[in-house]
Amino acid sequence: MSPAFYHIAHVVGLIFIFTGFGALLADTASRAAMKWHGIGLIISLVSGFGLVAKLQLPYTSTWLLVKMGLWLVLGFLPVLARRKVLPAGVVVLIAIVIGGGLAFLGYPTGGRVMLP
Repeated sequence: MSPAFYHIAHVVGLIFIFTGFGALLADTASRAAMKWHGIGLIISLVSGFGLVAKLQLPYTSTWLLVKMGLWLVLGFLPVLARRKVLPAGVVVLIAIVIGGGLAFLGYPTGGRVMLP
């Protein structure tokens, strides 16, 4: 498959993840939010590693390790909302900041990954 396919699948996975975060704001839909969030995490993980493999990038790159760490945090955030450790609105704001950081790391500048 082409790198463009993996890139589009990755973006679709992120849409699913943030749809799940949006559903967290509705108290009655927390179970559905977790489903959307989980599906998005799987899609983004598979497509992200598919893109890394397709572009033959090293798996030990610093930017990739940071992205994986932020991906784990993004995956754990709904648990904090469901267990009432943090209010859902705060979790969504944290997710937006982390999403912005992930987008910055994936943006093709300064010798970072560039899609053909």
